[in-house]
Amino acid sequence: MKPKITLSFALCYLFFNFCAAQGKLNRAKEDLSGSSSSDTRSERSWNDDSDGNDSVGFFDDVFIEIAYHATVGIFFGNMETRYFYQYPYANGSHGEYAFLEEDGALKRSQLLISNTVFASGKEFYGNDIKVNFRVLPILGLEANHLHFFESRPDSELGISSFMLNFYRVREKYVTAFWGVGASYVGNGVDETGFAYQVGLEVFLNAPFSISSLWKQSLINNSSVDEFTLQAKYYMKRFAIHGGYRHYQLGSVTVNALGVGGEYRF
Repeated sequence: MKPKITLSFALCYLFFNFCAAQGKLNRAKEDLSGSSSSDTRSERSWNDDSDGNDSVGFFDDVFIEIAYHATVGIFFGNMETRYFYQYPYANGSHGEYAFLEEDGALKRSQLLISNTVFASGKEFYGNDIKVNFRVLPILGLEANHLHFFESRPDSELGISSFMLNFYRVREKYVTAFWGVGASYVGNGVDETGFAYQVGLEVFLNAPFSISSLWKQSLINNSSVDEFTLQAKYYMKRFAIHGGYRHYQLGSVTVNALGVGGEYRF
């Protein structure tokens, strides 16, 4: 009995030592490098037999109207005219979006650059740099590079994304958006996949706001998931932020705290 117990403890010890030696990022790379499963394609046949019934056109129109309000109406909103303030709380208590009748200096586009450093324990840390250019109040382009570092064992992992964002909620105290794009995972993984994200920022009272983001990049049979929850303190065009960051790199979970800053042009 004792030899079996001793052997079990020895195997557990070797297993945990192996996992520690392998490191989080190396395990994440293995997960994200998995070969994609072969696509299964199903062929669909559509019968377009028209009997010439005039009611078909009527129901087509009704369907299109319902589809618009169920999709475009939900995802894009009613396209109300908006402008940008020079920066949040520039003219009192408000967020970043201004209505047409607002007074003061307004602008039609906005460029935002932000950077965040984060850490999880003593041996795992990273950096997240982001450039967001809203060419219109409703539409924005975003480039982002997320980089992870691990000191024991020495390893790193970089993830670059390019997103097209649609700002669905553009109200005085609330900004909400969704976006689609692609992410590239380097450092030996060297794979590109589809990415999507949703974000929200609520402007509480000058000079504070809270924001949240969920983003997922589908890489092979796995994914890179990101969730952030942070508070911001605005100082005119510049703001500092800090909060909680959660990452799921394949099967590897990383919980971290981060701080950073951003600047609006």
